[in-house]
This record gives sequence, structure tokens and C-alpha cells, in this order.
Amino acid sequence: MTPVASKAQKPILPDNFAAIRLLAALTVVFGHSFPLTGGEGPGYLGSTASTLAVKIFFVISGYMISESWRRDPHLGRYLRRRALRIFPALFFLCLITVLLVGPALTKVDLATYFSHHGTWNYFTNIALYPNYSLPGVFDGNIYPGAVNGSLWTLPIEFSMYLMLPALLIIPFQRVTVCVMAIGLSIASIWYTRISIPSEPIVLYGSNVINGLEMTPYFLWGMVYRLWFRSEWLSLQISVMAIMLLPLATSTWAGAELVSLILVPYVTLSFGHAHNARFSWVEKLGDMSYGTYLYGFLVQQIIAQMIGTPGAHWTNFIASVPPTLILGFLSWHLVEKPAMALKPRKGSHDTFRSV
Repeated sequence: MTPVASKAQKPILPDNFAAIRLLAALTVVFGHSFPLTGGEGPGYLGSTASTLAVKIFFVISGYMISESWRRDPHLGRYLRRRALRIFPALFFLCLITVLLVGPALTKVDLATYFSHHGTWNYFTNIALYPNYSLPGVFDGNIYPGAVNGSLWTLPIEFSMYLMLPALLIIPFQRVTVCVMAIGLSIASIWYTRISIPSEPIVLYGSNVINGLEMTPYFLWGMVYRLWFRSEWLSLQISVMAIMLLPLATSTWAGAELVSLILVPYVTLSFGHAHNARFSWVEKLGDMSYGTYLYGFLVQQIIAQMIGTPGAHWTNFIASVPPTLILGFLSWHLVEKPAMALKPRKGSHDTFRSV
């Protein structure tokens, strides 16, 4: 297969993507502060703040990882890059959670904690099989039992990584990806907004319907990478769309349709904004993944310490500094060294932290 021509020869311009990813990770923390303190948070276009932020993550992933594959369409090197991006930080998170946080906060005695099968089952998260509980940990919290509710997105994200090469090696790849994005969008609107299954459909420990809500955003990120030029994106149009498009619908299904149109365009428009004002965030390192991984865990610790129903702002404000510190440490001590092991042969990776 001959890859679609790219602009690898042009100089790499600064962008806002590192800032958007970090802001999205903090928005997830903000969104989680409501259910973790027993409240209902604000939303936009039928999505909670945390769900909207995850959709932004999926758009950026589909967009950037498509480019990474096009620059070096070698399956072995591609899979190694993806594994190095996801698993080292996840491994250390699980290690810290089970061996440090769990023993410090569990309500059961340590002998019971370490002999309980649930303790060691938590490591299935490393294999992307979600497991949310540890014996006696956070059982008395307002949102009990969930040690790290953010981990549900990782199996869905990685499944998209596995699907991407298959879509980009077949003939008529641009048309195929576009058709699949439309098809998944229709299925998502139908099963998440109109005809929601009465029982969850679970595959490898993951709720298929939750995954179906996110996967179209990854596909639309791919569509933009394959079809659109960055100069076609406009901040002015984005601002107008944010204000006006939500007025075009009054239904839950319509809100999701608007979201599928709006979120990819706005996200990528801000990412490629001319004279990127927030490109300096990249100099701090890509803290977004670590911030996302540790945010929920930190918030549950804060919730156990404070335990005040409805104190969502207290939970959010108190959680942000330690979460950012952990995100910073995760990037510089784990993720960045792991990413240095990425195979470079045949690629010139614009998106170095992807």
C-alpha cells in the first residue's frame, strides 16, 4: 500500500494539542467531583463534563495516531509504540494502587487484604480488563467501592489502536473510514440515545454501549486526518458553532448528533489555531495521561478524608495539585523514558508523545 501523501517535509508548527489534552484531563477530574460527592454536575449537549472530555481525547487520538501510522505503516513498530504509550504508566499506577494506597486506606486488616483474591485481581487492569474494587478500600465513600473509575476508557482506546491499521491498509481507505465513522455515529445515537439496551452488554469486562458512545469520535479524528487540511479549520467558525449549533436541537438524540459534528471540528480547530498561544504547555511534558490515570484515585482519597456530601468544588480544588504532581512525575519518570524506547526506523514522528 502506498500511504496517502503527507506534509512531513514542512516544518513542524507549534500547536495547542498538549494544552487541550491537559485541559481535558482536568475536566475529567472536574466532572468526577460531582458523583464522587453525591451530586449531579453540569453538562453540554447531553454529556457530562467528564464524558465530553473523554470524547475530546478520542478525537485527538484518532487524528494523531492516524498520522503516526501514515508516517511509518509498519505493524510491529506501530504496536510497540502504542504499547509503550499505554502500559508502563498503567503498570506503575496499578502497582502504587495495590501496594501503597490499598494497604494504607483499607478497612480490613492487612492479612485479609493481601490474602484476598480481589487484591490481586486488580492487576487485570494491566491487561485492560477493568477491575474497579479493592477489599475494604473506599467502601465508606459517597461513591463506594470504585478505586479508579477512569480506567474503563483504556480498553476501548486500545481496541481503536488495533482497528486503525486494518482500516488504513485496505483499498479506498479514506472512503472506508468515512463510511465507518458515519455508520458508527448512527449506531451510537440509536443505542445510547434512542433505544438504550435494558441490560448492559459486556465484552471483556467493558460495557459495549459505553464504548459505542466513544468510538465514533476516534473515527472522526481519523476522517479529519485523512480528508481535511488544517487550514480549513477556523476558530471563528468554532466559536459561532459552539453558540449556535446547540440551539438547533431539543432532543437527546439531536444533541449527540450536534456533538458528533461539533466536538471534532472545535477540538482540532483549537489544536491548530494560528499563533498557538498555549504551545508552551508542551514544554512541561505531556502530563495529560498521568493526570487522567491518577485523578479519580486522588479524588476518592480526598473524598474519604473530607467526606462532605455535595462538596464538589472542595473535592476538585483539593484534588488538582496532587493530581498534576502525579501526572508530572508519571510523564518524567515513567512515560517519557518508555517513549524513548519507541522504534524510530522509517518514521518521523511529528506527535512525539503519541
